[in-house]
Amino acid sequence: MPSIAIIGSGPSGCFLAEILALKLPEVSIDIYERLPHPFGLAVSGVAPDHPHTRKVTDQLQRTLDREEVNLICNTQVGSHISYETLKSRYDRVIFAVGAEQDRQLGISGENLSNVYGSGAFTRWYNSHPDAQGLNPSLGKKVGIIGNGNVALDIARMLAKTAEEHQQSDLTPQVREALANHSIEEIHIFGRRGPTDASFTLPELTELGNLANARVRVSPDAFAGIDTNQLPISQQKVIQQLQSFADLSIATSNKIQIQFHFFATPESISGKDNIEHLHIKDTRSGQADSVQLDSLITAIGYQTPKIEGVPYDDLKKRFAHTDSLIEPGVYCVGWCQRGPQGVIPTNRSEAMSLARKLIKELEA
Repeated sequence: MPSIAIIGSGPSGCFLAEILALKLPEVSIDIYERLPHPFGLAVSGVAPDHPHTRKVTDQLQRTLDREEVNLICNTQVGSHISYETLKSRYDRVIFAVGAEQDRQLGISGENLSNVYGSGAFTRWYNSHPDAQGLNPSLGKKVGIIGNGNVALDIARMLAKTAEEHQQSDLTPQVREALANHSIEEIHIFGRRGPTDASFTLPELTELGNLANARVRVSPDAFAGIDTNQLPISQQKVIQQLQSFADLSIATSNKIQIQFHFFATPESISGKDNIEHLHIKDTRSGQADSVQLDSLITAIGYQTPKIEGVPYDDLKKRFAHTDSLIEPGVYCVGWCQRGPQGVIPTNRSEAMSLARKLIKELEA
């Protein structure tokens, strides 16, 4: 009877367990999870005002309910159980631990107070066990570095009114904190231009439909852009951004959300707390600074190291060749390819690895 250990109970790990349980007779699968609860980023990485996305956990729970699958929570590999023990105990070991550590900016001042990584910040509003001690101080002027959906999620969560958050999955403490903040400005910084932004149209459109916020983009951000040369999906994103550039539209909204494109962070200054973010225009080289009370960096994540597991220090994920870390040990999901792709991407990748494992174990 083949025995398999899957490290991580997020979508990648659960999808893989589901396929292996269906296709391998008499398989025994242990899923190790360091947290008290399963599902990883399907819970802690999804914005709490997008409950429809979290419904994937219903499917993942059905996998955990299978007789062949055993969930072991509150168990961290490298601390509670060693990598060597796993290899000796199971026929195959698969890491599906994701990428939960925030990447660093690598500039001076990023260790000042009120500078937060997006991973830590999103864990806070998702009431993740790792964020119990975080009590973010935001102030009136909040900066967000990043041009992906995570940056837009954070901006949207901060700009929504209490009424708009009625259907959000928030604890009373987080709900109260979001309702009582004093934010007047949200600045979103991207190193490159609008055509390089990685956010998607639904998230961008949603940002523009908030009851108490007005989105602004400087018209000069679109200089030299020929939308006819872009894919249709990208053209629609640019068109939505251009609609935000119409500064003639009068607004009485309290919160102003300002996109800053071609803005490379150079340094952060302040005494104890952040006071200014210093940026450079990547087109002209011109230096500028923006006064901020807090800053959230949404520039990506990295997989934490586990003692004994080969690691790629350059790519900040496990070292592997086509998912194979070493004989009998594999990786899948973000710890394999980096923090890119959505839940369907994880499903597809899990299916591919499952086929490989089934072929090996049936040989």
